[in-house]
Amino acid sequence: MIKAILTLLIVAAAVMLLAVLIPAAEIQAAPDWLYYDNGTAADPSSSFKFQGVRFSLPDDVVKTQLLTVSFYYSGEGCPVTVHVTSFDHNTDLITPVECSVVDGWNDVDLSASNLFVPHNFYVVLENQDQYCGSPEVDDDESSGRSFKGRFLQSLNTRLSRNLLIRSEVGPPASIPVANEWNVNITEKVKIKIKGQKPETDMSNPAEKWTLFDDGSFQKDDGIYGTWRQKGLKFAVSLDPEDIGDVIKGIFPEDVTEVLVTKISFTGSEKKDGTIKGKYKVYAGVHFHDENGNVKVGTIIIEQNFTGTPE
Repeated sequence: MIKAILTLLIVAAAVMLLAVLIPAAEIQAAPDWLYYDNGTAADPSSSFKFQGVRFSLPDDVVKTQLLTVSFYYSGEGCPVTVHVTSFDHNTDLITPVECSVVDGWNDVDLSASNLFVPHNFYVVLENQDQYCGSPEVDDDESSGRSFKGRFLQSLNTRLSRNLLIRSEVGPPASIPVANEWNVNITEKVKIKIKGQKPETDMSNPAEKWTLFDDGSFQKDDGIYGTWRQKGLKFAVSLDPEDIGDVIKGIFPEDVTEVLVTKISFTGSEKKDGTIKGKYKVYAGVHFHDENGNVKVGTIIIEQNFTGTPE
């Protein structure tokens, strides 16, 4: 009995030692499924040719491998093209996959493609024959992540319910950090609501920005994007849906709808690694006034920033 207990203690100690010795980045996590539907295929979705779901990886995950795409389709043998795009729902990250679907769940294995998707990405179904069949939606209220459009680039009309499209992803990718900056910001927010006097709010937030070796960009407020630099000048592309969520967070009870129409984010880097530049966002918004009526307005966010490397 004592010998058995000692054996168990030795094994437990060995497991604990291995957990300490193996770096976290080398421990392989199990694949995970991302989805926003409730699993019930209730109705055909739409006659629009392009329909897709915007996926977001878990917090602080910059990139990961996309292993499988799964979707529910009503129709047998229909031609469907599967697109995986960047957050602009226009730039294909992989050659589109042609499918002849079955009636029900369809799985598309992408594990051999070695495709690593950014924090925000889209899986879009191109319905080649809308008279043959349709993707399905569930019977739940929309999460705001299912979209339709006549073309990939116009995939910006939200569906009222959730498309049954799912993504299986692997563990977070390990991406070396190229630069980190502590950033000081002078921010001006202008709010214009039809029939009301414009309002302006000033603030001086501080943020931490991270640039990765592959050009991925992350702000510590949960905003992700891509960084492009030529010489000492740089430009950052951000996800308009992310910015829309930030605006909704500023006015959680008042704003019912946000459409970001323009983002400008440019700057320059000095030889000592410091950065400076400007960031500007234009958005159309729908507000609720004190009587519950919907008012149309605009929000303009302007920032001047300076950053020092860590």
